[in-house]
Amino acid sequence: MTSSPTHHSDVAFDPGSMPSSSLTIAKAVWYRRPWFLATVGVILVVAVSVITDLPHPLSKSEDTAQQNGTIKLINADAAPCIFALKESFSFYRADLSQTLSPANLKTVKNYLLQDQTVCSFASGPISDMTNNIQVSDTAPGKKVDAALASVVKWLTYDGVATILDIRNYFGATPFHMDTASLSQHENMLSQDRAAVLADVQSASALLGTTLIPINLPALPRLPGT
Repeated sequence: MTSSPTHHSDVAFDPGSMPSSSLTIAKAVWYRRPWFLATVGVILVVAVSVITDLPHPLSKSEDTAQQNGTIKLINADAAPCIFALKESFSFYRADLSQTLSPANLKTVKNYLLQDQTVCSFASGPISDMTNNIQVSDTAPGKKVDAALASVVKWLTYDGVATILDIRNYFGATPFHMDTASLSQHENMLSQDRAAVLADVQSASALLGTTLIPINLPALPRLPGT
């Protein structure tokens, strides 16, 4: 008599009896798969880039350096007009003191026109000042920005108007100065200069240091004003 067949369910599972290939092939856990690791890497790079590009509060030393840098640019752009304004004043004083020669008188009108243009929005330095100087949006920066606005007014309105008064003087026959107009514009030069100095002083106080001054000269009053 033969014995009955052995049922598979009665045989204990023996891993050693399985083909080796079935033990070595295993699916990677999802968070270890290459596509996931590559995606995470890209996300981290983008996140770091965004974080580093976000604005951060400036330290006082950084803010001071930025404001001083802005003031240096203002001074550089203002210098040509300041020279032109001083030159126009010197022409008027020289004529009143009768030290202008007839030859010089013939060229004064041309020089005065050039001086007026240098202080107008048609000049490169004034255009640069009004279009290219960017002031940081901090509390001291807002004060420097207000000072910049007053500098622009000092140059392009007060300065131009004063030079025009002097041009009109040399254009009259005989020479004649509208001293009321000249006095008014000299007062405006003084007032706007005071506003500039006050704003820079306020910015300095906020920073706890002394900023570079904005170099607007205190022009001596002209005779008759």
